[in-house]
Amino acid sequence: MSIVAVYARVSTAEQAETGYSLATQLEACRKRAVMLGANHVEEFVDDGYSGEFIDRPAMVQLRSRLATHQLSAVIVYDPDRLARNLAHQLIITEEIEQAGAQLVFVSVTFEQSPEGKLFYSIRGAISVYEKEKIKERSLRGKRGKAAQGKIIANAKPFGYNFNKEISNYEINEMEAQIVRLMYSWMVEEKIGTASICKRLNEMGVPSPRLKKTWIVSAVYRLLTNPLYKGTHVAMRYRYQKTGLNKRIRTSRPEEDWINVPVPAIVTPVVWQNAQKQLKENKSLAKRNLKREQLLSGLVYCAKCGQKMTITYAGYSSHPKSYYVCMSQRSNAKVYSDKERCDARRIPTEILDQKVYEHLYQLSVQPRLIKQYLVTRPNPAKSDNLTIALERLNDNHERLIKQREMVVRWYRQQMIDEIETEHQLKEINDRLNDIESNQRRISEQIARVVPCLSQAEIIKLVTEYFALNNPTFEEKRAAVLAVVKQVFAERIDTTKAKASRPEIDISLKFS
Repeated sequence: MSIVAVYARVSTAEQAETGYSLATQLEACRKRAVMLGANHVEEFVDDGYSGEFIDRPAMVQLRSRLATHQLSAVIVYDPDRLARNLAHQLIITEEIEQAGAQLVFVSVTFEQSPEGKLFYSIRGAISVYEKEKIKERSLRGKRGKAAQGKIIANAKPFGYNFNKEISNYEINEMEAQIVRLMYSWMVEEKIGTASICKRLNEMGVPSPRLKKTWIVSAVYRLLTNPLYKGTHVAMRYRYQKTGLNKRIRTSRPEEDWINVPVPAIVTPVVWQNAQKQLKENKSLAKRNLKREQLLSGLVYCAKCGQKMTITYAGYSSHPKSYYVCMSQRSNAKVYSDKERCDARRIPTEILDQKVYEHLYQLSVQPRLIKQYLVTRPNPAKSDNLTIALERLNDNHERLIKQREMVVRWYRQQMIDEIETEHQLKEINDRLNDIESNQRRISEQIARVVPCLSQAEIIKLVTEYFALNNPTFEEKRAAVLAVVKQVFAERIDTTKAKASRPEIDISLKFS
């Protein structure tokens, strides 16, 4: 009994090609099987699988069937239907020969001879070349689309709808309200991603992928995505397939990135403040603490200005914790040529208690707050930075309209392709410069603006430090709501174990 196998394959990108449609391949292969006098035909079909990889479902089944040595022939429409990769073609061909079967192609004549195998190898090499050309054309098309201010592929971000006509996002106002609320919680209330996640789930807000609950990683990605300040970054990553359903992602060089303007849900200043707060939350995260320290992440050395970290000494069962100048602990500082700060370490328990008592006394006698105010930023500087940012925003909007006009001229055949590329490159270069300056000024504003007035500080101190018998969490929340930095230095000279340290303290309020 003569058993013949027919193999057909079409990838997703090739389904529109009439010459390689599954129906065409199968019909032609069945006719050839009849010509070979087959008594039984087994069909193996890979629908929507690339020939770049050998581990396709139907191909795996065919190779297993060959191992039984029951097939007399394998019929394939064309060599590149068997595989796109020359090495894979040769592997499959060898397995067919070892199984005692004949390999038959419908579109070309293949003979078991050196000449026939050479021709087969040449066809395989051409197939690989065509695959790389397709990739190159696809990449060039994506770059051109992004350069015209269009979204390459809809990632379905929360807060936006995709408009196919303009290939760009439009704000989904219902979801955008949630996005603004999340940024407000982060920037104004200074809460972390876990707390934001908990609030969203308590409110019953649907997650981005309509799963049951929000997860912390989804909140973090949303709060760090520049899309929400009006900038979609295209061509940022490079994807490489390593298997049938596997691929790896690597970052492209930053100079290859293309910024595509989209409608902003939050202002650049709010977005930048959120990034700053995320960093602060990371340094203040309780999971980084071995014990409860009230001022962790807030203490700075009054002698050199460096941040102070926490270190431990004594027995491991009952260690004592100290705030120590970072210059004495960081390897980068320890092994540098610069002289290290000689500030003495400060017991955390004593400094925490002193600062909290200071703040409690200020809540009772608010007029004393003036004594603890560190120099405030100049409001005029903030106003000047805001004006500069507004001018950059106006120029940015004007260039976006100019770019759209150039694209429209090209579509109306008023200018040729070379002139279009020249003008778009010039506009995009200017946009990149403006966006770089927007980021720089936004960072400067973020350092200046978040300063409370004296009346606001008094209100917060009075409100937060009026609790009776507060828990550690309540104390910590009160301190974080009011204090931005604590500058401390131990000024006594005693070194006895029972001595009481004298500490000079300055507070910088939020």
